[in-house]
Amino acid sequence: MMRPRRLLLTLIVLTSPVMLLAQAPQTPSEQSPAPAGRGTGGRGGAPTTGTATTAAAGRGTPAPPLQISTDLTGWTSMFDGVSLEGWDGPMPLWHVEDGAIAVRRPVDPPHGSVYLIWQGGQPRNFELKLEVKLEGAGANSGVQFRAMLLGEVPDRPLVAGYAMTKWESHGYQADMTNLGGAGNLINCCNGPRRGPPRRLDASASSGQVTRSSAATDGGSRELLALLDDPATLRGHWRPNDWNQLHIVARGRMMMYIVNGHVASVLFDDHPTLFRPQGYIAIQLEGAAPNAAWFRNLWIKHLPD
Repeated sequence: MMRPRRLLLTLIVLTSPVMLLAQAPQTPSEQSPAPAGRGTGGRGGAPTTGTATTAAAGRGTPAPPLQISTDLTGWTSMFDGVSLEGWDGPMPLWHVEDGAIAVRRPVDPPHGSVYLIWQGGQPRNFELKLEVKLEGAGANSGVQFRAMLLGEVPDRPLVAGYAMTKWESHGYQADMTNLGGAGNLINCCNGPRRGPPRRLDASASSGQVTRSSAATDGGSRELLALLDDPATLRGHWRPNDWNQLHIVARGRMMMYIVNGHVASVLFDDHPTLFRPQGYIAIQLEGAAPNAAWFRNLWIKHLPD
């Protein structure tokens, strides 16, 4: 039989707060966090936005990692993969090749920028997704949006057999080059010096969030924030390989995403020069010889 004194000491030890705390099971919020996973891409190899987990509201349990959406519900295809129906440009300079829209610029005969205009309307607020591949060190391309057609210049000599001025346009452009990477939002272009003047204020270089609020043409722009080191963002571009582009135009905000990374954001608050809608065009220029391919072009119209 245990003596009273020994029994008392045993009870004190077992009921000690320290012992009770050590023996109590941990709740999920008290446990050490699990190592972050490496994450997997979405369908088609899309990169993820990160692998950090967040606690589900009110439950204290980790939520699954966010992934870049590949859901195309509500999106409309802009290219059928076999023809250029619904597009207008100098044919057959633009043509379909292995399921992609293709264009090549040889050294001889020389010609300048070549444009292909989507005939599906002049969207206002939208998201645009596509894949593009540039070939050649001097390849320089872009996706124009909310653009206006500048109109054919009468009696202008043909270029490589084409009346190129017929398809020249001016608007906002998500720019890309094999030498400099992708990520710049610019205002482009004027062709043979006609149409609206190019606006240096309506631009955001790679890694920038800018706002144009100039009251006069060619005014300054305001830097609102920095997204990342420009060299790091340019490094996401893959020369001579396929790249995923995502352009968002909603109201006065325009965003350019390259291979899953936000490269630049532009707010155009100019009271008179802001363009709320217009054509979508793809183009190729730069030092020849070069070439470009475009595929998986999708558009989603957004509410005003």
